[in-house]
Amino acid sequence: MIDYRELIIRRRKEKGLSQKQLAFQAGITQPFMNEIESGKKKPSIDVLFKLCEVLDITVFPDEQ
Repeated sequence: MIDYRELIIRRRKEKGLSQKQLAFQAGITQPFMNEIESGKKKPSIDVLFKLCEVLDITVFPDEQ
């Protein structure tokens, strides 16, 4: 299972976003984004969902 931090970093880079750009779109600061990616801090569920929204990460895949 992939770590959420690795997924966020990978998707951010795939979309060509800097930490600052992603942080702005998610409504958080760049230093906090850095702390999330480095594992120093954990995002709240609201922030995690917003990051997923910005990065087009499916949180709850459709049931088949």
